[in-house]
Amino acid sequence: MDDDASRRTFELLANETRLGIISALGEASGEGGYATLAFSELQAATGVEDNGQFNYHLQKLVDEFVEEREGGYALTLAGIRAYQAILARVRSESLSIDPFEIDGTCRCGEPRHAWYEDSRGHIGCLSCGDLEFRYPVAPNAIDESEPDTLLNALNRKLTRDYLSMFNGICPYCTGRSTVRLAESEEFYDEVGMTSTPVNVHAACESCAWFLYANIAAVLILSPPVYSFIEERGIDMWNEYIWQEILDHEVTDIQWEPQRVEGTFSLAGDELRYVLDADFRLRDYEIVTDE
Repeated sequence: MDDDASRRTFELLANETRLGIISALGEASGEGGYATLAFSELQAATGVEDNGQFNYHLQKLVDEFVEEREGGYALTLAGIRAYQAILARVRSESLSIDPFEIDGTCRCGEPRHAWYEDSRGHIGCLSCGDLEFRYPVAPNAIDESEPDTLLNALNRKLTRDYLSMFNGICPYCTGRSTVRLAESEEFYDEVGMTSTPVNVHAACESCAWFLYANIAAVLILSPPVYSFIEERGIDMWNEYIWQEILDHEVTDIQWEPQRVEGTFSLAGDELRYVLDADFRLRDYEIVTDE
């Protein structure tokens, strides 16, 4: 990463007037697209009376966060991202949802709960402290008066990011993500999350975004496993990704070279698979209970 470029970016945004310009352009936008505002309109929306001072800060943003167009000024893609970050930050500071009971039970036998704090959705057990999911969710997708909106938002975010990250593309910077099998690591202990003997780790080579997941949660949307579930009457797109739809067992692990064998069980039938170090299903078979 270019440290000088990163420093310049933060310096550009470290000013109330410049943040006001980005916010004004974002707030003027609608469903038809991002707005283009004339100089006078943008100045009025920002509330800066001094023409020279306003123009100075506007020109600092031009080419990186703001672009000149016919009829005025509009946000660049970087400006749109900055506006989205401003919105998320403002709402996330005030939004929280207390734990509420959801379907399913923890491995200790007590009910699962979901809650929202520190800009993240959580799913875990209040009795034993096990934490199954802890993941950032945009506060704008959540209505604190309707807790189920948290579940819907968390499910959509996890599904999107799983499908992207575990297939080699970072959903945030579109950089290349590397995927590997991993044993339970210190990361789980640090955040108090439950782990399994073998996990899947994906990390972006550009922005360093990362994901950990158990094998079942990732494979459940792969074509063979998804079809196996659908053929037995369940559409995973209508279910939360953390719901216990089917049983999963890792039956064999080899670390050098990496190889995992496992079994999904549903309605008396089994899907037995072999997973390699590149997180590809090398082989699978379906065994029916006939």
